[in-house]
Amino acid sequence: MVQKLVLRNEVVKVKGKVKVITIKKDEFEKFLQLRKLRILNKEYESLMPPLDGLQKNTIDANGLATLVQQHITYLLFTGGLTSNPTHPTSPAQINLTTQSGNTTLSYSGSISLNSQGVTVYMQVLEENNSWTFQYYYVGFDTTNSSYTISKLELYVSAYIYTLIGNFYTNAVRIAYTNASFTKASDSYLFIVWLIEFQNIPPYLVVFTPILQNNVGIIPNVIGLGTGDSIYFSNGSCNFSCGGNCPSTSLGGFITYVQNNNVVFEFPLTAPLGTGVSNVQVLFCTSVAFQRLPTISGNTSATLTPPVSGATFYVAIATITVTYQGS
Repeated sequence: MVQKLVLRNEVVKVKGKVKVITIKKDEFEKFLQLRKLRILNKEYESLMPPLDGLQKNTIDANGLATLVQQHITYLLFTGGLTSNPTHPTSPAQINLTTQSGNTTLSYSGSISLNSQGVTVYMQVLEENNSWTFQYYYVGFDTTNSSYTISKLELYVSAYIYTLIGNFYTNAVRIAYTNASFTKASDSYLFIVWLIEFQNIPPYLVVFTPILQNNVGIIPNVIGLGTGDSIYFSNGSCNFSCGGNCPSTSLGGFITYVQNNNVVFEFPLTAPLGTGVSNVQVLFCTSVAFQRLPTISGNTSATLTPPVSGATFYVAIATITVTYQGS
C-alpha cells in the first residue's frame, strides 16, 4: 500500500519593487550617497541612489521556476559538475523597451560616468528564525544617449562555488513592469530594483537561489558544505540530525507553476517492511557559504495514514515549497 502525505507545506514570498529616476548631469555628485546595508550583524556602505518611493512590479513565475530549478540542481546534485563552469552572457541585466528597439544594461561592478550597467548590492537579514535575502539592482546610463521607455525587464542569475569554479544558472527574467519616461541627452538615468526572498525557515535556505552579488556571498558545495538527510524513526534509534536512524537523501524534485506561484515538491520515500500505523520523519539540511556562516535547519512530523485503518508499507511524504510572487 502506498500513501502520499505532506510532511510540510512552506510558502516563501518573492517580492519586487522598482523605480526610475532621471537627473541632470550637474546633479550627479550630490545624487549618489553612501547608504548602510546589512549582512546579518555587520554593516557595509554602498554608493546608491535614494531608496524611497519604489513601486510594485510583476514577478515572472516562469522565470522564477527556471531559476530555482537550475539552482537546486546545481546545489544538491553536484555529481555531474565535471565540465567547465557555465557563465551567462551577463549575470544581471535590465532590458529597456524603447521607441527604437531595446537597450540592455548589463552587469558592472560599480557605477561610473559615461557608461551603462547594472550593479548589485545584497542584504541578509534574520529575525525570529526566519531569513530574508534582499538584492538591490541599480541600473544606470550616464551616457549622452536619449530614448523613451515603455517597459522594464530584470534578468538575474544565481550561482554556486565548486572545486572547478563558479557555476551560474541561466540569466532569466524574474520581474518586469510597464513604464513611461524619457531620458534626454543632457540627463542621467538610474533604475533601482529590489528583489526579496522572504519568510525562509532555516531548513529551506539551501533551496533558495543566491543571486549574483557584489558582496561575494556564494553557496559552497566543496567538501561537506551542502547536504540534506532524511531520517525515519524505527523506535529504537537516535532520532536527530546526524543520528543513527535509517536515513536517505533527496533523489529528485518536481516543479510546476500554479496560479502564478512556483511550486516545488520533494518526495521522501522509505520502505517500512511490515505494516505500521504511523511513522516519524526528520528532514535536515545544511548549506555553507563564502562570506556567510553555515545555515542549518530541520523539520519533522509524525505521518499518519489519511485512510482510517490503513497501514504503511511504503511511506511517500512530500515537502512542498511554494514561491509566492507578489
